Amino acid sequence: MMRHINIGLLLPSAIQASGMASILRKFQDGNVTVKDISALNYLEEIAAFHPSVLIVDPAVTGIDWSVLKSASSHPLKLIALLCQQYPQGLLKWFDYTFSIYDPADSIIDIMRRNIDSEDADDRGKDLSPREKEVIVGIVKGLSNKEIASEMGVSVNTVMTHRRNIVAKLHIHTPAGLTIYAIVSNLVKLDEIKADMGRL
Repeated sequence: MMRHINIGLLLPSAIQASGMASILRKFQDGNVTVKDISALNYLEEIAAFHPSVLIVDPAVTGIDWSVLKSASSHPLKLIALLCQQYPQGLLKWFDYTFSIYDPADSIIDIMRRNIDSEDADDRGKDLSPREKEVIVGIVKGLSNKEIASEMGVSVNTVMTHRRNIVAKLHIHTPAGLTIYAIVSNLVKLDEIKADMGRL
């Protein structure tokens, strides 16, 4: 079952907010709560609502971007809804951006990437540095023997790490591990071989 997601909207226009809320309610099979956040009391409202994602029009005035992310008691992803061109110095505060001209499917895809990344971060907290090394080897297409050689351990040790990775992440395929490794910044796309071994 998909977990419930709180999404805040810090948008100056009621039409913007209504249209965005309509799109977002299709996300996570509707297992979301979407709430308008007032620019006048945004810090208090964010602290009370605990959104995982906050969608903001960068044109909103009176926002202290340097403290905005700290308003929530848990990690907060910021997404900019772009209605015009903005200085790069302003956009540096945002994790992702999309335009008011983007189709609904693109917006949902960006949201899904945000949530997948957050879930991967949560699942990976208990991984040891050695287990992360094994994941990198797997997604690069290395065999158990090659991973063992690179790490300076036995093949049996690598296999034990692999069993622990499956138990902790509940990921059973190389493709799933590849997605996890990318969103967790363990590897870059150009480091991954096309031909991956089986987990």
